[in-house]
Amino acid sequence: MHSAPPTDTAPRPATAADVPELVRLRAVALAALGVDPGPADAAWRGVAPAWFRERINARADVHCLVVGGAPGERLVATGMAWVTYHLPRPQYTDGRRGYLDGIVTDEGFRGQGHARRIVDGLVAWLNGIGIHYIQLHASSDGEPVYKAAGFVPSHFASMDLFTTPTPTSTPRTPA
Repeated sequence: MHSAPPTDTAPRPATAADVPELVRLRAVALAALGVDPGPADAAWRGVAPAWFRERINARADVHCLVVGGAPGERLVATGMAWVTYHLPRPQYTDGRRGYLDGIVTDEGFRGQGHARRIVDGLVAWLNGIGIHYIQLHASSDGEPVYKAAGFVPSHFASMDLFTTPTPTSTPRTPA
């Protein structure tokens, strides 16, 4: 069992040692959004560790912050930012935008400012690499945090499309 992490810790960059806790907090986030994260052997949990490791260790356009103990210890909050690439326009001439995602605070630690400090840290990182247009999708629980950080509703409608994957066939080797 993990000991309780300090709650006054400033956000720090995530490390590979934090990956199990990042996966655990992802399940917390899914549950908070009304999505059943499934059992410990759910397929997404098998993919998630490599997904997090790649982004923490090998991607300069992704930044993950955590609040809690030292690397490998229990975390209380996390959040990520990454760069997305779009057509240039007057507000972002190089086409880069920032996107915040996966911001979650463990249930027993909500309301203590952890998410806001993570948001501020991620915004500062994006600003530091020259990105000044930042987007996110807010849950109703997270909306007050984002509004307090200066985010405003977008004038672009958010829409989703989910398609059905087709079964993959075995590639044929040319004769």
